[in-house]
Amino acid sequence: MLDPSNIPDVDPDELLARYIFSQSHFSRQGDRVKAGAFMPAPNGGLSVTRHRNATPDGLWQIGREIAQTRDKTLYGRGDVLAATFAGQRLNVVAAPIQENPNHTNVVGWPMEDKAALKLIAEEIAVAAKFVETPDS
Repeated sequence: MLDPSNIPDVDPDELLARYIFSQSHFSRQGDRVKAGAFMPAPNGGLSVTRHRNATPDGLWQIGREIAQTRDKTLYGRGDVLAATFAGQRLNVVAAPIQENPNHTNVVGWPMEDKAALKLIAEEIAVAAKFVETPDS
C-alpha cells in the first residue's frame, strides 16, 4: 500500500480496482464486468482502489473489509487503467482514507444526463477485466 504521508497523483498507466458486490455487475461467462459496476454514486463519485504498491493479498483484504463493513459478498473486482477514465473526460483523484491509503475517487461525471452516464460506464466496462475473488 501507499505511504499515507506521501500520496502521489494517479498516473494514467496505473491499474485501478473497482470492487464488485453485486452479481448483476459481472458475468463469469467471458469474465466481463458490466456497466452497472461503474455507475457513480448519487454524490457524483466512483470509489476505486489503486494497485500501486499493493500486493494481490493486500488488494483482496481491502475488498473483504469493505464487504464486511457493508454486510455484502465480495464477488471480485473490475481492473481498469486510470487512462480509461481520463479517456471519458473523468478525473481520477487520489483520496486516501485511514483504512485504505490507495483509495481513489473518479469524479466529473455528467450527473444531469443519465444516458451519458450509462454510455460512459459501458465504455469503461468494455475496457475492464473481471478478476474473481480467489476464495469464491
